[in-house]
Amino acid sequence: MRLEETEEAMNNYYTAAEAIRKLKIPRSTFYHLIKQGEIPEGVIVPLRKQALYPKVEVDKLAEERARILTELEQSPERLAFMLPNRDDLVQLVDIDRMVFHEETLIEPEEQMARFAYSPEAIHVLKDKLTNTVVGGVTISPLKEEVLEKLIKLEIDETQVKPEDYRPYVAGHPQDCYVIGIIARPGLAEKYYASRLLRAALHYLVELLGRGVVIRRIYTVATTEDGNKLAQDLGFTLLPGEWEGEYEDFRRPYVLDFETTQSKSKLIKSYVKQKINRERRRKRYEKQARKSIN
Repeated sequence: MRLEETEEAMNNYYTAAEAIRKLKIPRSTFYHLIKQGEIPEGVIVPLRKQALYPKVEVDKLAEERARILTELEQSPERLAFMLPNRDDLVQLVDIDRMVFHEETLIEPEEQMARFAYSPEAIHVLKDKLTNTVVGGVTISPLKEEVLEKLIKLEIDETQVKPEDYRPYVAGHPQDCYVIGIIARPGLAEKYYASRLLRAALHYLVELLGRGVVIRRIYTVATTEDGNKLAQDLGFTLLPGEWEGEYEDFRRPYVLDFETTQSKSKLIKSYVKQKINRERRRKRYEKQARKSIN
């Protein structure tokens, strides 16, 4: 193939980076779609080391993504943040299987067992129209010694037993741990992740209304995408050398709601709701005293 023909062929292809920007999906999802056959395997042309992907196929997927997002945005009530049943958890494990190693998966029965100790430990984001789980988050208070081992990387999430979970309780601030947060890989992954995070924040505010105050949220990032998400949400990397068994791919973070100078939008939103709730409580107490007198 002559150089001119090679350059002409290039006009019909995207590099991986160009395709990812066109589709607006994470790099990991791009390669997942290739594995699933939704994007053709890349081709190598002379004088080029990078694989190339046909524009016509990528552009079709970009149009499909736009159509899906338009439908979801026009019917936001389709996606519900709820406590899962067993079938939902089976779907959630299937999503985990797309992303994580098989040995790290926690089966539905063990996940169900957590509810005896922390009834609200797991929530899923579900498309009610298709009855499809599109994401999920597991966040809960834990035994203090278990939480400490997690953030010191002495154990990982697969070693947390159901009895290590603790319920949300009113009356005193609690620390929580994010066992996992995941969105279904695909064209709408970023949209699902965004809706999942907004719903989780709304849930924390609901807990405030019940008198449950969260002091700190801990998590451990296990991938580069996880690192970026934690940082984007305002989590702070915990100091330390992290010479535990899992140090090569695990980084512990904390989101401290008692940090008054934080620039995190998540912290600012939560603190604002907390202040407003406290003002309402004091106003109600004042009105109650007046009515008694």
